Amino acid sequence: MHAMLFCGMEMITIERADAHGRPIYRFKPRGYIAGFHRRAAVVTGLHYDPILRVWAAPAGPETLAALQRAFGASCLAWNEPSGPNRPASSSSPVAAPVPRPRSPRPAPTARVDPRTLRVKTASLPAHWRAAVEATRAQLIVRRYSDQTLKSYTSHLYNFLAAHVDLALVDIDEEVVRQYIVRRTMAGNYAESTQSQMLNAIKFWLEQVEGREKTFVALRPKRRKQLPTVLSVREVRSLFASVDNLKHRCVLKIIYGGGLRLGEVVKLRLSDVHSDRLQLYVHGGKGKKDRYTTLSATFLEELRNYYRTYRPEHWLFEGQTGGAYSKRSVQALLRKAVKRSGVNPHCTVHTLRHSYATHLLESGTSLRHIQELLGHASSATTEIYTHISSAERMRVGSPLDRL
Repeated sequence: MHAMLFCGMEMITIERADAHGRPIYRFKPRGYIAGFHRRAAVVTGLHYDPILRVWAAPAGPETLAALQRAFGASCLAWNEPSGPNRPASSSSPVAAPVPRPRSPRPAPTARVDPRTLRVKTASLPAHWRAAVEATRAQLIVRRYSDQTLKSYTSHLYNFLAAHVDLALVDIDEEVVRQYIVRRTMAGNYAESTQSQMLNAIKFWLEQVEGREKTFVALRPKRRKQLPTVLSVREVRSLFASVDNLKHRCVLKIIYGGGLRLGEVVKLRLSDVHSDRLQLYVHGGKGKKDRYTTLSATFLEELRNYYRTYRPEHWLFEGQTGGAYSKRSVQALLRKAVKRSGVNPHCTVHTLRHSYATHLLESGTSLRHIQELLGHASSATTEIYTHISSAERMRVGSPLDRL
C-alpha cells in the first residue's frame, strides 16, 4: 500500500514492505525537499537502500510519528483509507487520509526487475527461492559490487525461472549450455552479457552449491573494438554547450581525471586535494584506490560550484541529498552531446578514453597513464596507442621511402 506525504510543495512517497521477514517502510521524496536527509535522520533505524534507491525504516507508529515531527503535523495523507498502513484511530500520529486518484497498474510481465528481486522471487519454487537468496548472501559476504549483485541475481533468477520443474541434481553442463543457446538466439545480447550470464550461473554452482569448477564452452569470442574518443576540439565544444555550473563541473572532472561513472558519483569532498592538484579515487574498479589528476585551471570553477551548491559530504549530491545518481550523469551527458553536435556515440566512458588518449598524445608515458586510470594490466592501457592520432603520425608509410 502506498501513501503520499505532503508538506506544501514537499511530498514523499512511502510504502510498506517486508525485508527478511520484518515489516519496514520504504520512502523517498518526490521532487526537491530542502534538507531532507538531515530532517529524516530523526527516524530511528533509518538506512538507505542503494539497490532500490529508497530510504527505509522499521514499520510502526514510531516511524510515522518521527516523520510527522520532521515534516509537519499535517503533512501525511493516505491514498487508501482502508489499507494496512492507515492508523487505527484518530489518536494515531497520522492525519486523516486524503483520497488521491490512482493510475492503473500495468499488467505483470515475465521480465525481471533486479530492484524488486526480493519480491519477484516469491514466484519461484521454494528450493529455487532458497538458491537465489543463498547466492545473494554469498555475493554480499564476498563484497561484490552492487551492480554485480543486481546483474548476477537477475541472470540467476531468469535461469531458475526457466527450469522450475528441475531440481539441483538435474542441473548439469548440458542444461546450462542449452539455456544459454536459447537465450542468445532469442535476444540481441552483447558478448559481455552472454559472459555475465554464464558467470552468474557458474558462481551459483561453484561458490554456493560447492560444485567443481564448471566450464561451459560457450564463451563468446569478443571482437577487438577500439573505444570512441573525442578530439580536443570536440571536448571543448561539449563543455561549452553546458550552461548549468554543476553539470559542467561533473563532466569536466570526469575528463580531467579519467574517472569512471561509478567513481565520479562516489567522490567525497575530502577526496579533493587541491594543494597537490590530485583526486583520491576510493574503491575504484577492482576495489583499488588510486590518485589521479585535478586540473589547476578547473580548480577555481570547482570552488565556485562548492560556494554555490554547498554539498555536505559527497562532492556532487542530488537535490534531496545523497550521492548524485549515475542516471543523472548519463542524462546530462546525452543532453550535452545533442546540443554540441559531437560524436553521437559519446558516452560517459568516452570522456575517460579521451583523457587517456590526449595524455598519450601530449607525451605522458603509458606506465603513468596506467596508474592514473587504475588498470591492472599494461595491455589494457596499450589500446590507446591504436587510437592516438599522434602515435599514428609517427609511423610513416613505407611508400614515403620509395
